[in-house]
Amino acid sequence: MPAQPLGLLALQESGPAAERDARARQQADALLLSLRELQIGVLEGALDQAALHRLAALPTGAEAADPALAAVLTAIRLRARVELARHGLDPAASSD
Repeated sequence: MPAQPLGLLALQESGPAAERDARARQQADALLLSLRELQIGVLEGALDQAALHRLAALPTGAEAADPALAAVLTAIRLRARVELARHGLDPAASSD
């Protein structure tokens, strides 16, 4: 039985969407790791400026295809921008 055109279209779209979600998850993981590193420094009483600058330097351009993942990534990005602003770095300078 020949493949239906609509079925092929759905298969083609699932690849890039899965790739976008994978990139978004990697970005979320990197942001969370950097935020955790910053949190540990604050809790220890010594703000690590290098950790702050690493957080600011993380790329934030990946967009998720999954709406739930996109919402989580948006919340993580917001937290990162808040922390940057809280510690005197311009969150607008981070790439978002």
